[in-house]
Amino acid sequence: MIQEVLHFFGRAICHQLEERSLHASGETLSVCARDTGIYIGIFSTLAYLHLFKRKKKITIPSIKMSFFLLLFMVPMAVDGLGSYAHLFESTNLRRLVSGTSFGFVLPYFLYPLLSAKALENESEPVIGDLKDFFVPVVLCYGLGGLVYWGKISYFVLDGLIILTVIVWFSMCWSFLFSRIQDIRFKSALSAFCGIAFLSVLSLLHSLIIP
Repeated sequence: MIQEVLHFFGRAICHQLEERSLHASGETLSVCARDTGIYIGIFSTLAYLHLFKRKKKITIPSIKMSFFLLLFMVPMAVDGLGSYAHLFESTNLRRLVSGTSFGFVLPYFLYPLLSAKALENESEPVIGDLKDFFVPVVLCYGLGGLVYWGKISYFVLDGLIILTVIVWFSMCWSFLFSRIQDIRFKSALSAFCGIAFLSVLSLLHSLIIP
């Protein structure tokens, strides 16, 4: 039952080709190796920012740092385009690493914007020192290594990935409800819309690709 639910939400964002997916405890993960990397990266940076930055006035990274972060997105773009264009054959390890590099960057630009304080003049860039960059990097690649070598059980890993997917899409929906002042209601509404949106995508995927 739990596995079916996890695969249902994984289908919303992923083709779920078994040969392009990693395994844990003998089971195929609900998303491919590249998406596994992306959401491990997102989880790592989100967890760090929420633990250490949620009470501070922060905004998106500086222009110089933003360009530096965008470089980490290049490997996945090259690997993905080259693979789909049949220029070369990718591997699950390469998909995992490039996906992780892409994913850990995204929260630096989205998370600060969840707060209205991001627009205040006294708000500081979300990356203030080396720790704000290196801790998420070490965490995401450390998790990636544990995933690749099968050191995390299926339900823990797949549950973490799908939970991160739901949280990420809920965060994206929350921007549509920025005028709502009640934080609890706003969070509940965003979560409902995120889950509903993913459910629709999954059902559409099932209809298009049985």
